[in-house]
Amino acid sequence: MNRLINIILSILSGLLLYAGWVPRPMFVALFVAFIPLLWAEHQLSYIPKKSNTRVWLLSYVSFLLWNVLVTWWVGNTTEPFSGVLANVLNALLMTVPFVLFHITKKRTNPLLGYISLPMYWIAFEYIHLNWDLSWPWLTLGNSLARYPYWIQWYEYTGVLGGSLWLLSINILGFLILRNVVLSASRAKTLIIRQGVALFAVIGIPMIASALIYHKVSNASAGDVIKTVVVVQPNIDPYNEKFDFSRLREQMDKLFRLSGQQCDSTTDYLVWPETAFPQGILENNIVEDETTLELKQYMAQYPKADLITGYSGYLRYDSAETETARTYDNGKCCFDAFNSAMQLNHRSPIQIHHKSKLVPGVEKMPYPKLFGFLESLSLDMGGMSGSLGRQEKPSVFFSADSTGVAPVICYESVYGEYITEYVNRGANLIFIITNDGWWGATDGHIQHLYYGAMRAIETRRPVARSANTGISCFVNVLGEIEQAQPYWQEGVIKQRLEAGFGKTFYVRFGDYMGRIMLYLSAFILLYLIYYRLKK
Repeated sequence: MNRLINIILSILSGLLLYAGWVPRPMFVALFVAFIPLLWAEHQLSYIPKKSNTRVWLLSYVSFLLWNVLVTWWVGNTTEPFSGVLANVLNALLMTVPFVLFHITKKRTNPLLGYISLPMYWIAFEYIHLNWDLSWPWLTLGNSLARYPYWIQWYEYTGVLGGSLWLLSINILGFLILRNVVLSASRAKTLIIRQGVALFAVIGIPMIASALIYHKVSNASAGDVIKTVVVVQPNIDPYNEKFDFSRLREQMDKLFRLSGQQCDSTTDYLVWPETAFPQGILENNIVEDETTLELKQYMAQYPKADLITGYSGYLRYDSAETETARTYDNGKCCFDAFNSAMQLNHRSPIQIHHKSKLVPGVEKMPYPKLFGFLESLSLDMGGMSGSLGRQEKPSVFFSADSTGVAPVICYESVYGEYITEYVNRGANLIFIITNDGWWGATDGHIQHLYYGAMRAIETRRPVARSANTGISCFVNVLGEIEQAQPYWQEGVIKQRLEAGFGKTFYVRFGDYMGRIMLYLSAFILLYLIYYRLKK
């Protein structure tokens, strides 16, 4: 009977995590989502043997259900096996910090155990942001992206601060519930203290966020205002975009839509990721037919810079990188890139190669170890296999030194990575993406809201050009404006205030993750020492 109850509790946690996630308007569910799983873990703490295994199984049920319900759309491609594998493995990784919390609590004391849970969890999220198997889509702090009014303090903490907030609320809520169930007279004072602490943990960040919101919204406009035009061409990535016989048609559509809003006052024209999928050879990019035509087109808008995505290729005489591919019987090599360029009729072309590549789609994690699985990487319409990348992001500068962060698709999920653009001089953030792969699922909506948080963290406005939607603008408060309907062509224009200055988060990045990583290592060393001593 107890086993059945614990299984029901673990399922309930998974359902609550799903219910509170973007885009569903039930974020309050996240305040209690971990409580059922914590209760099941508490029950298993009384079992002297095999409790670690049982806690692992129950947590895996919760996290697998959470992964599948929130990111099932990852398998909505021509290779659904990779999506299934992503959900299964990611849930497995999530069990590690929870099992470590159980072990710490069991071998030391409950107080240290509950303190260790946020440390282990956020340390895991930080690692998950920075290693080759990176998939931070389910970072807990991302779940609050739909509610910018309540997370203005992300300019100090980033999304990991949101993770700490939610975990703290859940732990305090569980402790109160446990003490209420005990109904012991000695617990009444403790319940009151914990209730006050819970009220403070929930209320103080919300009050702070409201104050920051009104301060930022009432700030005076800056001197540098840019007129930005964003195009959403709505080209089907499966049946149209990579049909090279229709490239002329696609180019003409981009020109036609741009002409509806561009004029002599336009400063930037933004087209989506892989707007030119046929590939541009970067060794001789200034003489490429596509770039020559684009320069000629931009001559009619002498003030404007075009920022667009394209598939880039760089040819070598020998294999200079681990992602280089061979051709001509192995005599020559080249790298393929998911790239962005800034182009106008008067200045040299500026290039950025996507740095944050999607595991299993654009790169094979740890190629020396998993290189034999290269053939299983997803073919997303263009070229399958690992793409080339650059280590540090490039900032595109205009004639008046205004800097633009050319963020390509998946890169928008990484807060600390975006701060690198700002520290390199970016005043505006342009996100170019192609979200049509996942169809009309939650995937493209989640991606939209995650990118919008970058405006809060950096206090830089965002222009988002998505091939099939959702294209929009995001103000420095993280509020989405002029959102275009999904799977419809459109073009929008807005004046954006270039951002200056650096937030606390821009200066220090994911410092919270690094702190939690060090503290987790210290606790683990203490556990080893404690066990050896015992």
